[in-house]
Amino acid sequence: MAVPVLALDDARGISDTLPRAAMRLELCEGDFAVIEVPGPRRGAVFADLCSGLAPLASGQVRFLGRDWSTAPREHADALRGHIGRLFHQPIRADTPDVAARVLLGRLHHTRIPEAALRMQAVGLAQRFGLPGLPAGPARLVSEPDLLRAACVRAFLGSPRLLILELPMAAQGEDLRSALLGAGAAARGQGAAVMWLAAPGPALRDPVVRPTHRLRLGDAGLSPIRRMERAA
Repeated sequence: MAVPVLALDDARGISDTLPRAAMRLELCEGDFAVIEVPGPRRGAVFADLCSGLAPLASGQVRFLGRDWSTAPREHADALRGHIGRLFHQPIRADTPDVAARVLLGRLHHTRIPEAALRMQAVGLAQRFGLPGLPAGPARLVSEPDLLRAACVRAFLGSPRLLILELPMAAQGEDLRSALLGAGAAARGQGAAVMWLAAPGPALRDPVVRPTHRLRLGDAGLSPIRRMERAA
């Protein structure tokens, strides 16, 4: 049996931002989970928990079969190199070089030559509506383009788990469609995708076809309705 990409086994976080109830979740290769969260703060702390960056009060969180709480620090850092994350606040306005910021994490965690990684980044940039990878300081780049650059950073390097902290309807249909398309392509290569978003009509759009539809509420992770796995 294949090892799940991400598994939460009766996990309870220490942070008051998270529910006190135990959380259970299993995401395998090709899975797509849409998780409704009441606010970006809870979503961000939950993403930290899944990434081994938030301590547990009890239970386990495993990524690619490894328990975050027992993995040596160096190994945990290497494992996080297989997670692509689109943060709720993507790229800071005081970032001195947007292109370097996009590439930095993947260059640290991959053996792919820098030239090849840059080529992949340019292809992703075009997929997300940019002519190429933005260069120069973030203060000279528009907010929509900084968000698109952050999407490139999340998908770069073929991560095994993608965590997207973004309202589905907030940034327009074009970007949402690009993210869904890029997510489907990543899932086809064996990644699992988790989209953390505020409740809204966009989550009910039939175009959005998750394998898991959940709510992160005070009762923990609760299914909204059972979804069939995408073919």
